[in-house]
Amino acid sequence: MTSLSLKYWRGTIAICLLALLALMLAAGGCTQPASQQQQRAPASVTATQTDSTHILIAYPGSTDMSTLLELETTITDSTGKTQTKSIGDHHSTTPLKFGATQVFTGTFSGNDHVLVTGYFMDGSQKHVLDTII
Repeated sequence: MTSLSLKYWRGTIAICLLALLALMLAAGGCTQPASQQQQRAPASVTATQTDSTHILIAYPGSTDMSTLLELETTITDSTGKTQTKSIGDHHSTTPLKFGATQVFTGTFSGNDHVLVTGYFMDGSQKHVLDTII
C-alpha cells in the first residue's frame, strides 16, 4: 500500500468512528418515552389542620430550599381573623433546620387561608405555600 492510500483509509476510518460516536450520543438522550410524566418532589412546607382549634405548619426539609432562613406564615380564618408567626429569622446566617414546626391556635371551623413565605440567604423571598384548609 502506498502512503497516499494509507492516509485515505485512516481518514475514512476516523470519519466513520466520529459518525458512529455522534449517532450513539444522539440516541443516548432518548431513553424515556415522551409520554412519561416527571415525578413531583414532596411538598417543602405543609399545613395540617389537626383539629378545629389547631393548624400545624411543618418544614420537613428540602434540598432545593437548603438556603431557607425563615418561614413567615399568615393564617386568615373563616371569620377574617388573621394571625402571623415566623419560624427562623431572615437576618440569620444559619439555614432553617429540617423538621421545624409551628402551631397556630384559633377557631378553624371553616375554610382557612394559609400563606407561607420563605426568606432565603440570597435576600430573595417567595410564597412556598398558598392553600385553603
